[in-house]
Amino acid sequence: MKIGNTIVEGNLKEDEVLKTRKTVRAIILKDNLVYMLYSSLYNDYIFPGGGIKEDEDHRDALKRELKEELGANKVNVLKYIGFIEELRYGINNNNSTYKQTSYYYICEIDNITTPSYNKREKAQGLIPKWIKIDEAINHNNQELLTRDEKVDQGFITVIERENRILKYIKEIL
Repeated sequence: MKIGNTIVEGNLKEDEVLKTRKTVRAIILKDNLVYMLYSSLYNDYIFPGGGIKEDEDHRDALKRELKEELGANKVNVLKYIGFIEELRYGINNNNSTYKQTSYYYICEIDNITTPSYNKREKAQGLIPKWIKIDEAINHNNQELLTRDEKVDQGFITVIERENRILKYIKEIL
C-alpha cells in the first residue's frame, strides 16, 4: 500500500528520472518509543535500512542493513506497513535523478553488537537511539526549516518521508 502522494524534490518531474532505487526500512517500536538513527551531521532522525541489492529479497536486505547499521544479529520481520515514493536528486550534486521507493516493515531486533558503518554512514555520524515518536517528528520538523535546497540536494525529501511514516505509525498503532 502506498502511503501518501509521491514526495518530489524541487520541480523534478517523473520523465526526468534517470535511475530507480528500492530500499527497505525498519520500524522498531517499544512502548511509545521508536528506534531510529540520529545523524549528528544532518541533525535528523531516520529509520534504519537502505538499498536492496540485486540478489536480495526484502527480508534479506533488512537483515543485512540492520546488522550493518544497528549491529542486530537477530532480526524478526513482523509486518509489512507500506511504501513511499520519492522523486529526488542524487547526493553530492552528481546530477543523477532517482525514483526511490522505500518499503517499511515493523521489525524486532536482538543480540545487538557494534554497527559496521560504511564511509558515508560514518561521515553522517549515525547513532542508534530510542526516541518518542512526537519528539522525532518535532525535531525533524524544526530541522526541515533550516534545510537549503542547494546544499542539501538529495537529502531534502528524507525528513518528509520519515515524518510521514512516523505520523502514520502513530495513527495506526
